[in-house]
Amino acid sequence: MLEDNIGYVYFYTFDEGCADEFEKEMDSLVEQGAKKVILDLRYNTGGAVDQALQILDLFLEKGEVEVTTQSANGLKLTTSSQTDKKYSFENIVILTNEYTASASEILTGALIDNGLAKTVGTKTYGKGVMQSVFSLLDGSVLKLTTQEYVTPNGTKINGVGISPDYEIEYEKNEEDSEYDNQLEKAKAVLRGEE
Repeated sequence: MLEDNIGYVYFYTFDEGCADEFEKEMDSLVEQGAKKVILDLRYNTGGAVDQALQILDLFLEKGEVEVTTQSANGLKLTTSSQTDKKYSFENIVILTNEYTASASEILTGALIDNGLAKTVGTKTYGKGVMQSVFSLLDGSVLKLTTQEYVTPNGTKINGVGISPDYEIEYEKNEEDSEYDNQLEKAKAVLRGEE
């Protein structure tokens, strides 16, 4: 918990089980009085997309679009929230940087496009593809890109990234190593001091 009823969650990666872990932490923040939340996805290079989708289920109404995949031949598949949302926050801010990628970008794009979040930081990496791995008879492996992810509004992620609402480079403070100018900006946005 931060000041002004702001909850803070830092994600390093979307490993299996992280959605359950995230829900426990969010429940704890809500019990402590969190009304707004900062999701820190800086340096989160992604991981299991299903975990990102489970987390989105906690924030989106049943039927709201989480992500769309499209193949080279134009076939589209839309994934929507399967449950009623659990959390309703006044505001959400997501911290991003150039290492925010893949599942992190899917989560970010869905929260933005559904009108639930603003972003602070720098442009994300831009990895929005689904890849399949095939083992060959000689023991080698073939990795094939089969689909591309787009946000609920149809915005391309791959090779483009997501530009933040408030672009601010991280600046190291020599006098105070704990100071984080991007985090401070996120708190200011949540307080309405944009």
